[in-house]
Amino acid sequence: MLDLIQYFTIFFESPYLLFTVTTLFFILKIYIIARLVSQRFAKTYLHRSWILLILVLIGSATSDLTWIFYLVRNLWVPSIPYPAYLCILRIAWGMTAVQYQSLTLFLESLVDQSTHLSPRQKIFTFISCCFLLWTIIIACIDFNCSIPTDRMPIEFLIRQVEIIYLSYILIPSTICVIIWKTYNSTLPRILKQQIKVLLPAIIIPLWISDMLQITPFSNLIPLWVTNSIASVCLSNIFLIGAIHYCTRRMISLRFLNLRGHVESKKKFSFVDGFKLILEQLSRATTHAELRHITQTLFKEAFNTPLHKTMLYIRQSKKQVPIESIVQTETDKFQSLVESFIDTHGPEILEEGKHAKIFIYDELEFNNFYAKTKMYNPVINFLETIDADIFIPLYEKNNMIGYIIVERHVRSNSFYGDTERDEMLVYSSYLSNIISLLQTKNLNLILQQEKELKEELYHKNQEINQYKESIRSFIRTVKDKEIGIIFYKSRNFIFGNKAAKELIQINLNAQEGHPITKTLKNVARQVEEYKTAITQFTFDTEGKKIIISGMPNLDKNNVIITIYYPEISDIIKKQIELLKDPSMWDYLLYLETTESGKLINKLIPSSSETILQFKIELLKLALTKKSLLLEMPDDDIIPTVEIIHHISLRETLHRLKLHGPVQSNETIIKLFGINPILGIKQPEQALLEQLDETGTLFIENVHLLDLESQEHLAEFLQYGLYRLYKSDQKVPSTARVICSTNQNLQTCIQDGTFSKNLFAVLKQTALHLPSLLSLPEQELSLLVDGFAEQIIQSQPLKSLLELTPTEKSQIAHNRPVSLHELKNKVQLLLTNRSKKNQIYDETKFDPAYQLTDPQLIEAARLGKHALKDPRIMTILWNKFKSQAKIATFLGVNRSSINRRCKDYNLL
Repeated sequence: MLDLIQYFTIFFESPYLLFTVTTLFFILKIYIIARLVSQRFAKTYLHRSWILLILVLIGSATSDLTWIFYLVRNLWVPSIPYPAYLCILRIAWGMTAVQYQSLTLFLESLVDQSTHLSPRQKIFTFISCCFLLWTIIIACIDFNCSIPTDRMPIEFLIRQVEIIYLSYILIPSTICVIIWKTYNSTLPRILKQQIKVLLPAIIIPLWISDMLQITPFSNLIPLWVTNSIASVCLSNIFLIGAIHYCTRRMISLRFLNLRGHVESKKKFSFVDGFKLILEQLSRATTHAELRHITQTLFKEAFNTPLHKTMLYIRQSKKQVPIESIVQTETDKFQSLVESFIDTHGPEILEEGKHAKIFIYDELEFNNFYAKTKMYNPVINFLETIDADIFIPLYEKNNMIGYIIVERHVRSNSFYGDTERDEMLVYSSYLSNIISLLQTKNLNLILQQEKELKEELYHKNQEINQYKESIRSFIRTVKDKEIGIIFYKSRNFIFGNKAAKELIQINLNAQEGHPITKTLKNVARQVEEYKTAITQFTFDTEGKKIIISGMPNLDKNNVIITIYYPEISDIIKKQIELLKDPSMWDYLLYLETTESGKLINKLIPSSSETILQFKIELLKLALTKKSLLLEMPDDDIIPTVEIIHHISLRETLHRLKLHGPVQSNETIIKLFGINPILGIKQPEQALLEQLDETGTLFIENVHLLDLESQEHLAEFLQYGLYRLYKSDQKVPSTARVICSTNQNLQTCIQDGTFSKNLFAVLKQTALHLPSLLSLPEQELSLLVDGFAEQIIQSQPLKSLLELTPTEKSQIAHNRPVSLHELKNKVQLLLTNRSKKNQIYDETKFDPAYQLTDPQLIEAARLGKHALKDPRIMTILWNKFKSQAKIATFLGVNRSSINRRCKDYNLL
């Protein structure tokens, strides 16, 4: 321990270290003096403090310069005359008195508004001037001292008196005065904080350091403390750090008003800090929401309690009184504010536009040094309403509202310039929203914005469908060729190579083949009527082809052309069935796009009534709008799955209601709940889960309670939903599909269904034509379509074709739903195939009863789906059961288990 102290003493006694430290300290003081001089204060009330601070720094710098001169003479230039060194030393002692006297006057000028010296200050100033005058006189009359012993003894005596005066009378008395005024007078909080930083960090350590260096009672203190070199070195190192810290801290607290506002420690980050708040602000539709957003922002960004920040919106005489959070508090504050505005209206409005925000601590600090007519009433006003901050909100030249932050919510910190800027940016946005709420119907704007987005999405989907249609007609050269066949004497003769490639069967040998039957039918009609006949059929690969026959009178035969259809062919076939010819493009989409194929599989008919329904279904499926399905229960799920798939959504959630909702469990599940209620939600709200990528299907929507219906209507109308028991609105793009088997207008009359929800849903209601009232001819076409779907083997379709008698039986006992009709057709075909002993050869479509495109693909793959990781992942996500997957694919459960492990699904 003794060795450590000895090493410590030797290190700090190094004159070279002292020279380096003192030089750095001297440069720092000169730099601060230069910065102060460059400020050129325009405010007259700061001139005295400014001059006193410069004198303090000059006196301290003179002391450092004396030490530098002393060390240079002792270490490197001993030839410097002793009289020159002595003159500088004597002036330094005089400047020490100036330094300490200026320091005391400077400190007291910070806490005292008076521009006149008190009697105590006058006495102390006179004594300090006497010490300065004495050093100047002695330096002049006793200049030629060549050695220290030639100096007059009285000089040392007066120096000891000066030391005692400065260290034990002047500085302690000033420190006591400062402390007393800080804690016993109404000084501004900013000024008190400056004193709390300045006294313990610089003034008191500087006083103690100098007192230890020059104390006459050195025998009572350890040697290393009072040793001139070591003590000066240590004190300078400490003071350099203290001055650096205090300079940054004091300037941030508006020291000498070098800054216009208190500086913040954090950097300005508007985008990162306010992004979420601004999104919420843009969606607010009520004053209560604006208040909640404002309180949340000030709590998160400025650390103020929720109930300590208040937003008040002024009312014009024409306006209906707005709602308030606490009406009594609103009346209290608004009456005080309105009274103040009426009294000091023009001046305050003008000052408010300039200052934009009133912060009590800064106004109090400004007013302490320079009282003005504007500061006093504003400060009194803030004291009356007990506010730290008052932010007026302007729209053009009118104050439309204001934000108030209560007093002393942040007693240990000030509002900095960054926070002030953030408040101003927020208030600017807020003013625009309030003005919009007061002058326009924001709900209507939100509704129009939602409708525009939906229309834009619909147009984009239509463009994609059109592109897909065009791509379907861009075929190879082979596809564009026209095949020619001659029919004469009940025989077919291929006229070119293209005909053989398109047909790929022996027409004269395979008379029962569907293509042969179609060709013979066309040829016989041409021979009988002597006119051109055109029909559609399918080639051996299932592609649609056109067969057109015309008479060749010269050679007494029929010329038949075969080719793949063009756009005009597709439209020409069905356009006369359209009630609205402008919908011809949807005819094209139904025949050429994947979305159209899904709908044609669901309803394989193109009769007039069914075609209108299919077009309406495709049209609505290409939008993001909510839907109301009015159809038999068995047909609802297939329709929902097709709409979901066409909408390119990933997640389909089915919410089936079995009875009237009587608890709040469903509304919480749909919309979530206000977290302030402290009720833990088991999972996210459905509308949040399904945002962007999901479809929500509410089956039996009429069973929802009225509150849930109103919440749902608001979401469908504006694209924003409210948390249960909250005014907070959250955006979601989840698509909602509803179904009902009730007459909703009757429910409205009974008071069990929301008028608002019905008004939204009826705009996009989709009604499936009843099979009970469908014309018999159209029902027959629908039966043929289902029969065509179920049989995969083309050669056997003619053998299993339903007879008119069987079709009449179906028409006589009409099914209610498409699903029931499909089952009847399947049963008839199955019985016929078994009767003709061709059941195994028929190859019925395993995906006949399915409507989900992904499940259709898996069903047709059968056991081969086990080799496809993608298909197995889809099946696992849909069924979540190995047994169900095994039953669906018709394989053993062990095979499913093994594949699930291989694909890491378990």
